[in-house]
Amino acid sequence: MRKTIQSAISSLVCVMIIALAVVASASAQTGTSSIRGTITDAQGQVIAGATITIKNEARNITRTATSEGNGAYNITALTPGDYVIEVEAQGFKKSVTTGVKTLVDTASTINLSLEVGAVTEVVTVSSSTEITVNTQDATLGTAIGNNQIIQLPLPDRNPAALLTLQAGVTKEGYVAGARSDQSNITLDGVDINEAQTNSLSSPVLRLNAEAIQEFRVTTVNANPSQGRSSGAQVSLVTKGGTNEFRGALFYGGRNDYFDANDFFNNRSGVKRPARRRHFYGGAIGGPIIKDKIFFFYSYEGLQEKRGVPVTRTVPLPSLGQGIVRYRNATTGAIEQLTAANIAAVFPAAGTNPVAIAALADAARKYPANDFNAGDSAPTRLLNTAGYRFNAPITEDRDSHVARFDFNVATNHQVFGRANYINDNLGNVQNFPDTPQPSTWSHPNGFTVGHTWTVSNSVVNNFRYGLTRDAFSTQGDSGANAISFRFIFSPFLFSRTLNRTTPVQNITNDTSWI
Repeated sequence: MRKTIQSAISSLVCVMIIALAVVASASAQTGTSSIRGTITDAQGQVIAGATITIKNEARNITRTATSEGNGAYNITALTPGDYVIEVEAQGFKKSVTTGVKTLVDTASTINLSLEVGAVTEVVTVSSSTEITVNTQDATLGTAIGNNQIIQLPLPDRNPAALLTLQAGVTKEGYVAGARSDQSNITLDGVDINEAQTNSLSSPVLRLNAEAIQEFRVTTVNANPSQGRSSGAQVSLVTKGGTNEFRGALFYGGRNDYFDANDFFNNRSGVKRPARRRHFYGGAIGGPIIKDKIFFFYSYEGLQEKRGVPVTRTVPLPSLGQGIVRYRNATTGAIEQLTAANIAAVFPAAGTNPVAIAALADAARKYPANDFNAGDSAPTRLLNTAGYRFNAPITEDRDSHVARFDFNVATNHQVFGRANYINDNLGNVQNFPDTPQPSTWSHPNGFTVGHTWTVSNSVVNNFRYGLTRDAFSTQGDSGANAISFRFIFSPFLFSRTLNRTTPVQNITNDTSWI
């Protein structure tokens, strides 16, 4: 009896765990699509029991469904792409609809009408329209396809710049009134949010234009399958290989040969800042084993060196001699106090010869050339002025994306995607002879996914991913921060720090029609 009770309790616990797993999976966001519609005859009467077969010929993926008593069918958990829909029913001609395009997180409604005739006869209909307007649920947002990503002008070819083009989204990333850090970004159904800022424009993994197949920004009314946060829900999907080899190459650049110098540089006698920029890359994809295993690889690189005019406050030679100048409030004349005068006025404190020597050294190394800075604006040459120079900014960026798709069986599809980014960014230095602060950003991530078509009415979609944010910021000094306020600072005193933030993501969607 005790064993029977224990067995019953164990069974109940297993059922509860499975139920909780299914319920928990409802919050997943796997970046898939669906096709639904109604099958009717020429008179508009619904047809029950029709067999609907959809095929992605580029990747040899096939799914089937049967229309219900009301003629409706629904096929979920589809990889976004181009499909062919075939419909067969007893007493009707076979219908073939080509060029059906599905977009991420957007349900496509395809209503089909059959003609009376022999099933051996075929009626072919060509469709090339993307279903960009969602009419199936209350979510608001627009899907952006790869043609738009490739053809629209983008800074550094980064698709993240397109995320803020949706209605209700500001340039700073505020979406329909929600805070800019409340958005949720997924790539192939896996979290790629920057954990500290959660910025809409800068996910952990920089996005390659050639590698992103499409994306959708759901601004409001997200479905339960998405809504992990109160802001926008962004679903991005990477490209995969097909049965045809395809590729792309690109290069762009600019230089400073015809640039004009900055007005203030000219006035201060500073040369024109340099600018050299090269961005390049490409992509290739195709079959490893036709109809079975496919690959896709994309690389984007950027190398840039440019000068940024910078003005720092520096002491004048007189201050380096211990002389402090000031304007007499009564007469308006410029008067001065020597180090001896100051020592006489403040005998307890006196003057610090080490500080005076430091100011003298700064005045010698960085001779003032911009007298619109400091307290030496025109007609006032007092104690400080500006030292203007072109600070070099360097960028060396590399981004790699690789994806493999494997049709294990007719009802099992597996994919894996990996990203590696290696960016070295040199920032503005304090003076030409001080170290240049820099940032080495090297995040990476990978995702594996499995789509299991259990039956015509049950589909399970599993994702596991690791997104690892990692960067190192190299400062310009580790010494104690010592500066002369409003007069001179020898360094920026930016500090060296490192941060690594690994985020693991497990999602599972089970669709039961």
